[in-house]
Amino acid sequence: MSLPLNQQPHQHPHDGLDRQTRLEGAVAASTGLLLATQLPTGAWTNPRPAAVSGTAGAALALHLAGTGADRALAEGGCAWLLRVRNPDGGWGTLEGFPSDAVATCMAAAALTLVPRPDPGDGAAREAVSGALAWLGAAGGVEAVPDRTVRQLCSLVLALAGLGAAGGVSRVPVELVLLPAALRRKVLSYLSPPFVALALLQSRFGAPGPLARGALAVARPAAVRLLGAVQYQEGDVGSYGGDPWLTGLVVTALASTGSVASPGSAGSGSAASPDGARLVAAGLDYLRATVQPDGSWCMIHGMETARVEVTGPAFAAAALGTAGFADDPRLVRTRTWLADCQQTAPFPLYDCPPGGWTWSGPKGWPNVLDSLAVLEVLLQGDRDAPALRRGLDWLLARQDRRGSWSTFVRNTLVPLDGPCPYITAKALLVLHEAGVPANDPRLVRGLRWLLRRQDRDGGFRALWHRGVVPATVAVLRLLAALGRSRSPVARRALDRLRAAQFPDGSWSTGDRGEPGTVDETARAVLALAACGDGAGAMRGADWLLEHQRPDGSWEPGRTCVYIRDHVHYSDFLMAQGLALSALSALSAVSALPAPSDLSDASEVSEVSAPAAGAGKGDAR
Repeated sequence: MSLPLNQQPHQHPHDGLDRQTRLEGAVAASTGLLLATQLPTGAWTNPRPAAVSGTAGAALALHLAGTGADRALAEGGCAWLLRVRNPDGGWGTLEGFPSDAVATCMAAAALTLVPRPDPGDGAAREAVSGALAWLGAAGGVEAVPDRTVRQLCSLVLALAGLGAAGGVSRVPVELVLLPAALRRKVLSYLSPPFVALALLQSRFGAPGPLARGALAVARPAAVRLLGAVQYQEGDVGSYGGDPWLTGLVVTALASTGSVASPGSAGSGSAASPDGARLVAAGLDYLRATVQPDGSWCMIHGMETARVEVTGPAFAAAALGTAGFADDPRLVRTRTWLADCQQTAPFPLYDCPPGGWTWSGPKGWPNVLDSLAVLEVLLQGDRDAPALRRGLDWLLARQDRRGSWSTFVRNTLVPLDGPCPYITAKALLVLHEAGVPANDPRLVRGLRWLLRRQDRDGGFRALWHRGVVPATVAVLRLLAALGRSRSPVARRALDRLRAAQFPDGSWSTGDRGEPGTVDETARAVLALAACGDGAGAMRGADWLLEHQRPDGSWEPGRTCVYIRDHVHYSDFLMAQGLALSALSALSAVSALPAPSDLSDASEVSEVSAPAAGAGKGDAR
């Protein structure tokens, strides 16, 4: 199999140099690039490719609910969709990504409903026919294994007249009527897409009198819930800072009679907004975030000028590892990250102030992004107020079972948690912050974590693909705790070594996908921490070969938006991981040979997999 162009090894002027010199040169090139592109605030702009679903969702919303000028934006979005269609007839999440059902259904619906400027142009009709052919060849929407994703694809196609809604399983909209504490557990962060799907389904009529009655009672509460989400995340008109989700909600409201008369668009209060006000605010957000080429980004953020926390935090942590922790430029970054800390509670998640989100000071607070920031703050003043508040917040977000979830504590939503990757990262941050290893909260968390090991020795993450990220997080935690000789660590190391390709890289594990910078860098960090110098150096050699002339690396398609369905790449995350890995290796003159992991008598911990543990059990 030939590698894609962006995965081909690059020729470097220092290829004839010894490995240590090459490591130092690669670190210097990467740090130079990151420092040169840092903004005066201490942040970075994270290049975010345009998204097919985001563009299609925005186009649908602007066409169905907007003005004449908005329809021109919708036409521009559809023109972009036609330009990025895959040769197989479908669309992928981002331009050039493999075709998937969600992106293909969204694009087909937009191209069907949004009129072309030239009615005689058959390009849209041809593209829709090709999309339906691709779906048919993939088994149709019925072949989509996830029920919620199947509902989404079916209802979007039905909205465009490209499919029937009658066979779609009912979305139980009455869940919005549950008491807030219980509703949080069963819906979590999925409240906006859940309500959007329920409203879209109502367009086609509720099956039976009981369902119609439930819909009539629940619809006002559903709209109020959307208003509460929009208000609490900053009242900027978006949902999750995402044009796709915002477009989906606006489309659902506008196409199902959930919007009052146009004159009411400015009425209502923040506590009880009506549908028209939500639609107006959503349209304003979509108008403000359209890109010059007519597309919309994936997860644009809350502001017109994109503000993102997570990617810059990975970059800053790597620069700290590379020796720049006390540099004034990194001090400025830590100040900026501290200023992004949320200072108000987020009642929808029963979340106190003190956490972070991916989109600056506004948005959905969550443990995953907060951990990325805390790792950076730990490189500075250990008594800094933002750090102390963040650590207290992190401890307060621990589940009763000892784990950590992403958004809601003790959630019942599998896509929210509990998550072994997040739990391992949380335990490592708390350990590095000085929380004793025998603290009952850490003991409880470690006990839960070690019981999540799959039979093959790996661990699974919710928000990253494949076995590498969570397995690496657990190995780095165990190494920091002095437990890299334990049975759990031995099996995890064996699993990680088995996943390494002959060329030295690691991949997402999906068949046919080549090695990625993200997975390879993570694995190098874990092997180095556990003393496997040979495996780590093979991975480092691959990273050196794939560094581009400007000092950067091509990010892998490793991040998860909808598990098993929608994936994306993160440029700054990949740069941070690669730089951290090479810095860790270049800082030591020689790594020891792989540790003898056969002697585990000194470690007392849960080592056997839990009954029923296996692939996917981490969910």
